[in-house]
Amino acid sequence: METILTKWFGDIIRPGDLTIHQDLAIVPLYCLSVGGPDYITLKTALASGLTISEVSEGGSVPELKVINLTGKNVLIIDGEELAGAKQNRVLNTSILIAAGASLVIPVSCTEHGRWSYRSERFEDSNVCMSPSIRSRKNESVSSSLKSSGRYRSDQGRVWDSIAELHQCHGTHSGTGAMKDAFENKRQDINAYQKAFSCEDGQCGMVVLIRGRVAGVEMVSRPEIYRQLHDKLINSYAMDIPMARPGKSGPAIIKVDKILERIRGAVEESFPSVGMGNDRRYTARELMGAALVVDDWIVHLAFFRTDHSEHAHGTTDRMASLSRRQAFHLRNF
Repeated sequence: METILTKWFGDIIRPGDLTIHQDLAIVPLYCLSVGGPDYITLKTALASGLTISEVSEGGSVPELKVINLTGKNVLIIDGEELAGAKQNRVLNTSILIAAGASLVIPVSCTEHGRWSYRSERFEDSNVCMSPSIRSRKNESVSSSLKSSGRYRSDQGRVWDSIAELHQCHGTHSGTGAMKDAFENKRQDINAYQKAFSCEDGQCGMVVLIRGRVAGVEMVSRPEIYRQLHDKLINSYAMDIPMARPGKSGPAIIKVDKILERIRGAVEESFPSVGMGNDRRYTARELMGAALVVDDWIVHLAFFRTDHSEHAHGTTDRMASLSRRQAFHLRNF
């Protein structure tokens, strides 16, 4: 059955040339046609009248309150991290917030060791969750959508994955903050950022880690993608130590095969928290999501689902259980 992806990856999106730097390889994606709604990024919006805060003085881990007084639509993509308030969070799905709208948005905690105010409002942490953790989070969000219509994640699994990220990088955070792993490895991931500069007209990319396609990322407007490019490159670079190597090196034929699978992915549609609708996709060893507004893909991301839960050792299950219990006691 044809979906919106059949047209997009047949007529609107064109892949570019493969570029390689150490363990990362990128194929840029270009939009042959630009349309759909106008919008601005999280960073721009927070400086222009967007406020994000806890839903109440006491707070609720899986929800935040957003008020958009920027006069423009605002795009916040799945995995973008918000820093501050009672603990850092990431978006559970991509949301386009209409100008003038006030919403409660679904999030996951990325700092399990803090539950006290650091600031009244959130700021952009300049971090996007790594694709392996986003993939695991999104599996549980998709299951929640199908069973209850809610954009809830398996919070315990998110915490376990962040602990694994620190373990693989040899980093530490006193509050278990995902952002601290990124900050401790900033010099290493900046080298990849410099190697893969955003190109004119680029609206996305296919990323290979150690010879295997790890993910596909795209937004509808090149000028918006340019503002997100470095943040996304950094997120993929953080996954390198956890990635299973391919049987051979990076090659454009691997990208072509993944794009072919995406064109044939099975689609399910759900009402979005903000504008448009949220479409979920499954294909062989792939899962994806797209925010579609006015029959136009605003943001799309696909990830592999054949990841190993603990490729570099086991996470302490007793600690995981205590975190889950603490989460439930605080919020339910």
